[in-house]
Formats: sequence, C-alpha cells, structure tokens
Amino acid sequence: MKMAPSLVRLYEQMPEPKYVIAMGACTITGGMFSTDSYSTVRGVDKLIPVDIHLPRCPPKPEAIIDAVTKLRKKIAQESFEE
Repeated sequence: MKMAPSLVRLYEQMPEPKYVIAMGACTITGGMFSTDSYSTVRGVDKLIPVDIHLPRCPPKPEAIIDAVTKLRKKIAQESFEE
C-alpha cells in the first residue's frame, strides 16, 4: 500500500510508449497475502493499465518468453496501424 503512489508516479513519469507486464499471482490478485493484509494491493491493474498478465508465482521462464513475444507482436501491430 505504501508503494502504490510511488508506482503510479513512476508509471506517469515513463516516456511513451508505456507497456506493463504483471508477473506472478501477488501482483495480479494479491496472492495468498490478499486477505486482511495492509501491505498488499489486490491487483496492480487497479493502479496502472496492464498489457499482459503472467499467472503463477514465480512464473516459468517459458511463460516469460511467451509474454515478451506477445508484447512484441502487440507493439508491431500498433506500429503497423500507424
């Protein structure tokens, strides 16, 4: 909870284009720490827009490679549309 304003400020200070990959169950849903915890925000997508969600904690290397590949395809499609 303490880092939420800092994360939002960091995202706002990033230059365009902005892309976000949420890795792990804790960043997506709060994970096992989500119930009655002051230190965990349930879902980072409530704070900043997330492009790709990677489940599991920790995510497998194959999933990370797949997410980066999907993000590259998304970037290529956006640049093609322009």
